[in-house]
Amino acid sequence: MFKKMLVLIVSTLLATVASAADIFATLDTNQNGAISKEEAAALPSLIEQWSTLDTDASGDLNAKEFAVYQASSGSTPETSPMEDAPRSTGR
Repeated sequence: MFKKMLVLIVSTLLATVASAADIFATLDTNQNGAISKEEAAALPSLIEQWSTLDTDASGDLNAKEFAVYQASSGSTPETSPMEDAPRSTGR
């Protein structure tokens, strides 16, 4: 149910591009400072690169590892291909 709700949120976002920090904060739904595979399900391309990005083999992505994902997409917040990612609600 949670996964379906997260996918629904992603698919109904406004066209505004979120910054990498906003995306990280939103994906980190339990606010533990890391993104689990379950939390990352909203971004299939993130899951596809998981084994490469999880450099400390912790099973989660920290902010530094997520930044590598953002940089590997060759984007800035203004040109991010991740516009389908959820935006932080400023929790």
